[in-house]
Amino acid sequence: MSSQNNWNNPDMYYQQPRSGGAPGSGYGGSTAGYGHSSYSTETANGPNAQYAGAYANAPGAQFAGPGPTYVYQPLPPTSTLAIFALVASIFGVMSSFFLAGIAGIIMGHIARKQIPRNGERGDGIAVASLWVGYIGTAIWILFWIGYIGIAVLLFGVAMAGAGSIG
Repeated sequence: MSSQNNWNNPDMYYQQPRSGGAPGSGYGGSTAGYGHSSYSTETANGPNAQYAGAYANAPGAQFAGPGPTYVYQPLPPTSTLAIFALVASIFGVMSSFFLAGIAGIIMGHIARKQIPRNGERGDGIAVASLWVGYIGTAIWILFWIGYIGIAVLLFGVAMAGAGSIG
């Protein structure tokens, strides 16, 4: 391990385990040492030749021989509607415009329905937009009901006080 230059070999820690048993165990291990012969730095194909199979489909790559070819599957896209729903819900909580929270709730439900159908990611974002939207909208509606109720009460007390004096 110390004979390899770890700084120039970022894929060293992401290797797939080799098949075969320990050396001398009778389960397919080599007797020359534990591991594969391509782990040494003195290979015929140059340093990092053991990783050539991972990049066999890269432009300009040469085939290095038999071995596993790793194909990295790209992640599916994140639902844009779920992101918009979360942004609208957060905006509804941060401002007193609770209609944005209601829009976030509606978009969150639509996004949760579309995510499995389209094969997208973002179900957690949609659920978070629902939670934030419901809780924020409820808090702001209760706030405005209380605020208007207190204003009406104060106005009524002021009018009743003004009517009894005159």
